[in-house]
Amino acid sequence: MTEYRITKYNPINRDNDGIYTVEEWTCFSDIGSVFNGTKLTEEIYLKTEEAYINCCLELIDKEQISILSLENVECYREDIDIPTKVSNVEEIRQVIRACLREQCWFKLVGKDFFIHFGWDYYMYVGSTLPSKMVEQVAEKLGLYCEIFDSPYNE
Repeated sequence: MTEYRITKYNPINRDNDGIYTVEEWTCFSDIGSVFNGTKLTEEIYLKTEEAYINCCLELIDKEQISILSLENVECYREDIDIPTKVSNVEEIRQVIRACLREQCWFKLVGKDFFIHFGWDYYMYVGSTLPSKMVEQVAEKLGLYCEIFDSPYNE
């Protein structure tokens, strides 16, 4: 399995230590704030959120995974109920959206596959798909894909 960091962050904006050097929005609650002279609108946020969700769904489809487990679940709101398994597109879409909006956190796990979400809108994927295929899925959706180990693996 190869691990990747898939994000909205262009790797050319990293310094030699890997630190991202451009001020950008990092979470749902940043909507309305200004970054580098541009206001983060709900429309811009939702477009990016949808790219992340669609990237996950496409990779899951290409892996031919029918059931994913949610492990190490943490809920940050009392009105949210996170299942232990998801098996259809709408369920997957809903749990990923909740995680990206910082309502919960979990590890999404399948056979030889995982998706982890980190702070500041970072997504980590472990996959047996060819690297070129993973990169193409991300790039097609306007995301950047780098080989990078997930910090959330035990």
